[in-house]
Amino acid sequence: MSEIKHFSHEEHSLKLIENWETIVGVNDDNDEKNQVICCYGCQEPILGGFAYGCTSCSHFLHETCANLAPVINHHLHPLHPLMLVVRNHNYWACDVCDSQGLMKGFSYRCRSCDFDACTKCGLATALEQEAATALEQEALIKFKHEGHPQHTLTLQLRSASFRCDACLAKDEDLLYQCDSCDFWMHKTCASLAHTIDLPHHHIHPLILVYSLPDNFYKYPYYCEFCTKRIQYKGWLYHCANCRYFAHIKCALNAKQRPIPSDSLGTSLVEECTNEFRHFPMLEPFTDPLKLLHLEKVSLDDDGATEISHWSHDHPLILNVEPQGNNMPNNGCGDPIELCDGCVRPLSLPYYNCKHGCSFTLHKYCVELPLTLEHHLHPDHSLDLVNTYEDEYYYTCNGCFSKGNNFVYKCETCKFYLDVNCANLPNTIIHKSHKHPLIQVIDPKPRCKACAYSYQGISFACKVCNFQLDIFCALQSPHFLTHRYCKGHEIPLTYPPVEDHLEDFYCDICEEEMHPKLPLYHCPECKNSFHLHCINRIDWFANVNKKGTIIRLYHKHPLTFVRRKKASTYVCFLCNLDISGRLMLECRTGTCPFIVCYPCSEKK
Repeated sequence: MSEIKHFSHEEHSLKLIENWETIVGVNDDNDEKNQVICCYGCQEPILGGFAYGCTSCSHFLHETCANLAPVINHHLHPLHPLMLVVRNHNYWACDVCDSQGLMKGFSYRCRSCDFDACTKCGLATALEQEAATALEQEALIKFKHEGHPQHTLTLQLRSASFRCDACLAKDEDLLYQCDSCDFWMHKTCASLAHTIDLPHHHIHPLILVYSLPDNFYKYPYYCEFCTKRIQYKGWLYHCANCRYFAHIKCALNAKQRPIPSDSLGTSLVEECTNEFRHFPMLEPFTDPLKLLHLEKVSLDDDGATEISHWSHDHPLILNVEPQGNNMPNNGCGDPIELCDGCVRPLSLPYYNCKHGCSFTLHKYCVELPLTLEHHLHPDHSLDLVNTYEDEYYYTCNGCFSKGNNFVYKCETCKFYLDVNCANLPNTIIHKSHKHPLIQVIDPKPRCKACAYSYQGISFACKVCNFQLDIFCALQSPHFLTHRYCKGHEIPLTYPPVEDHLEDFYCDICEEEMHPKLPLYHCPECKNSFHLHCINRIDWFANVNKKGTIIRLYHKHPLTFVRRKKASTYVCFLCNLDISGRLMLECRTGTCPFIVCYPCSEKK
């Protein structure tokens, strides 16, 4: 209303003042001068907004004070109602909030009992009473909600602590209870927005759904904020295109307070850019010893030209220039000569046997320390031993590969760490995570790239509960090639893949792929591959076998060899690419038979 009659100023009507500048006083010099105008009712300054006033008498009221309820009931004075009156003297006290020395103005008063309540307490009580009345009216109405469409719900007028069937949280709140079944829901959950935007966290709007959609049952999904698993029952906010899921409470809290750790993590990564190695690399990181010693070793090295080494019976001669390839090559091409210490391709400078044995060692493998203190096995030191003559292969506790080469061993605990795993970086930066990852052996959490639990070396961020196994972290490069995508480099892709709404199927194992995990995806051929399918783990990477053997499944002798990467090297038994891996091949010149070492041991 633009004009009201008010009991506090019966002489004149009070008019609604919309433009507060109209009641700013003007001094004798006709200069504008802002004055502090106080409300007659609560004695608080009127700082703007709507107000009622009589400009001729300088009688002004806040809009709320002008519309205070004339009578209220207060639980601290249940005997009589309290009447809104004008206090004409100062220094009175509120019996509700115990405020002392109050000024002239309004109060809610019981004259017979001399009980007073200030306008703030009276207004709060009036609002509470209005809300209670509204709730009572709401409780009389049978409520239907699309999150529980089969039955009606009734509002219960007393708050309680219970496990809500909507948000699955146990909080105290008013509740709706189903009239026919055991369904309880927070009152606040009944009024959730159907769509929310979280621009700090996701590029698309999130839609409220009342259970995990059926098409997402095949794989586990986790809340983007708390990382706990999304349950099939329970409401959630999600983006179906991106497979982005969030618990209701997590999404709403994130909407109010964007996670501050993002900026902290970004700055931390920037500070560590030059300190730690970055992954993924252009090539699989399978030869850390070489990279570690690359800057320390030069071709004109001043090392001894002839040495005795504990791992071999004869003296070793230093080679700093290419000596040619002394391996037999019966038309098969590109054999890989290996170091007998680390079982990685031989490179200069290296030592070989002075008496002509087929024994070679990188210079940096010759210089490996005989005793090692390692953080993955802090209780005991590790001793460097050569297991080539042992009857059985050891299993590395870092990568779980079989081996018969140099290894660091704790005899007490039967703990083995091959020389490459022993020299991995302790901390790395990985593209898939915003914080540095620390080297650990922790079998409990699953790898965030392949979803498998791995008991060997992983790289983890404990703050975020994020972990990558050694293969996904270090040996999955930026690009790979495959004979299914001839001529294309297949990029390592992090979800979601844009403009690819349908499900993914691995073109090697033909199984459906988890849409939230990294994958190799060829945008030209539309082919997709699991990380471990296109880049199979070589569980015999540390096995060094030489010579020729006879197998019953082939009529000719077979020779142990490793050959460089080429599309022609496919195992005759498992039909998988075995280039660069230990294999057995027929060297008759007329038979193209080759078989990978794992298959050769099964037959």
